[in-house]
Amino acid sequence: MKKIYFFLAILLVAGFSACDEIGLDVAPPQSNPQEDPQVIDGFTIVVGDDFKAALVLTGEEQEFQVVKATATPPLAEGATIVFRTEISDTKDFVNVVELITTSADNASTVLSSDLNAAVQKLFNTKAPVTHTIYTRNYFSILEGTSASQMPKPADFGPFSVTAFSNVKIEPAYYLIGNQNGWNINDLDAYKFSRSDLDVYDDPIFTITVLMPENCYFKIVPQSSKDKEGDARWGGLLGNPVDGNTDLEGILIVDGDAMRIVEEGWVKITLNMMESTYTIELLGNALQQLYVAGNHQGWNPATAPIVFSPNLDWKFDGYVYMTAGNTFKLTAQPNWDGPNYGDGGEGKLSDSGGDLSVPETGFYRFTVDLNNYTYTATTTEWGLIGSATGSWDVSTPMELNSATGEWTVTTTLTEGALKFRANNAWDINIGGDMNNLTYNGADIPIASAGTYLITLKLGDASAYTCTVVKQ
Repeated sequence: MKKIYFFLAILLVAGFSACDEIGLDVAPPQSNPQEDPQVIDGFTIVVGDDFKAALVLTGEEQEFQVVKATATPPLAEGATIVFRTEISDTKDFVNVVELITTSADNASTVLSSDLNAAVQKLFNTKAPVTHTIYTRNYFSILEGTSASQMPKPADFGPFSVTAFSNVKIEPAYYLIGNQNGWNINDLDAYKFSRSDLDVYDDPIFTITVLMPENCYFKIVPQSSKDKEGDARWGGLLGNPVDGNTDLEGILIVDGDAMRIVEEGWVKITLNMMESTYTIELLGNALQQLYVAGNHQGWNPATAPIVFSPNLDWKFDGYVYMTAGNTFKLTAQPNWDGPNYGDGGEGKLSDSGGDLSVPETGFYRFTVDLNNYTYTATTTEWGLIGSATGSWDVSTPMELNSATGEWTVTTTLTEGALKFRANNAWDINIGGDMNNLTYNGADIPIASAGTYLITLKLGDASAYTCTVVKQ
């Protein structure tokens, strides 16, 4: 029987570094709802045998029947039925992705790798999670080189499909090495940062850290950190070459230590989809500037800071100041190093006079020493989100000017919230409550009730919040 292949530019799954074979296993006792046959213009179309059970995609490539015709009207000699199948995340097929299918013997089949790729494209995620899909099956009669499509497709579903990834990405990774005395019980300060996306959609983890000279290090996955005693040392990620000083390489389980020769700040980036690392040597870049002035007695050692999380000479932080307050920015907790003052027209100068603010307020300071610019913006913070009842109007919070904390006790519903300044979206933060970021993700609220919410902006090295049910 002649086979007809339908190809479409499906986005193939990126980053299957160890294996590109993806397959499907049927997982009894789970099953999909029984689908009634559909009779269309004399054709009886039914769900394929392999789509009658919940589908769990694994690492074995197989071919599976999607749909078939169990009865047809009389066909001309040599005529065949060909199918074209789309999948969607809803039964109204607003969003669709076409499968790469093969038609033969009055049936349509799909390779498990193509099904996996289509599901991941449809749901825009590479995470190995379970999805619900629907199929729309167009079919035609092919005679020679001409085809006549039936006017109505056969729609089936819902079907349960669990996508597959042969790469395991853990929720968190930590740095261990000479910089922390190889103390596997002291890792929290050496946690890699990442975005709020699922780890399979954004597998990039970064850390910026000060390394001593000739520093050896490895990577600790969350699963190893969670173990007890000496078992924590199992599963650490290293390199095939002990003491490798290359600035990029691959990571392997239970590998040898990598090494950084020169003392200084470094940025380490992990791509856990590819199991690779890169190292950027930052040298003696500044991590923070001290905001010393009238507001705290001109003592840099006790001054609040603006912080550069990426060591890119860009700093951010919050300080409460009264109208007319004067201040400078210092590179050290004393006056011995460079200090920056008013260079005029929003510019800084290492020989400038005192900076000042025009009015009393809780100021957000941004500093960019790449071009010696700064901004000072007064902020009033509030809650926003479905949990507060509005994505348009903020719920005001009250400032403790001594601590830089904003608080409010309010009633919330199940939903989500974020924090934003000045009842506008120019400055907003969200995401991980222990490391809030600008434009971060919504913060979920699991249940309705009265909550005490505290936003902590006094420590520029880590903006945090607490949400406590009363």
